[in-house]
Amino acid sequence: MEPVLVYNRRDVFTKSNLNKLRKEGYIPTVAYGDDIKSLPGYVSKKEFEKLYHQKGLAGKIKISIDGKERTALIKEVQTHYTKGNIIHVDFQILSENKPIYVEVPIIFENAEILKSRGLVLQRQMDTVEIEGLPKDIPEHLVIDLMGYEKPTAIKLRDIKLPEGIKITEDLDEVVAVIDVSEITEEPEEKQEETSSNA
Repeated sequence: MEPVLVYNRRDVFTKSNLNKLRKEGYIPTVAYGDDIKSLPGYVSKKEFEKLYHQKGLAGKIKISIDGKERTALIKEVQTHYTKGNIIHVDFQILSENKPIYVEVPIIFENAEILKSRGLVLQRQMDTVEIEGLPKDIPEHLVIDLMGYEKPTAIKLRDIKLPEGIKITEDLDEVVAVIDVSEITEEPEEKQEETSSNA
């Protein structure tokens, strides 16, 4: 069963109140969507960080507002500029029948196989914007490198998309380049000659 993050309403907006919430183990938040213009609140720091570690930015999670379960997108996460801890989170409440636009990570699978083929992967993009219904949005897109045996440019149009998902960016944009590796091993004869000279 998917965990549900409890979203508590926040009615006090002073800086001292925000600091108090953080000291008590909460993260100040704001939620918005089609039927919610802007709802300030706070969530458990421990529970959110657990979900954030699993889902990442733009990940879909379940939140409970006034006892009603909603699907939300982790839209923005603000961290302290020196300490790095999370200090504020924005949630976008999703409408099941309305398409959304979101950036998702691009994952490269079987990258280790390129080395055995004398090739190297040069990444050009880490994320890409996609469009689709909330139920169809994947956590990431996958590019399987197993079938690449020679230098080539991988473009957005080469990514296999789940049903109902479209890429909103230029499909001729280069995601990564597979090139010949410049790293070569030193010939064994030369190594043996060096050893004998020693």
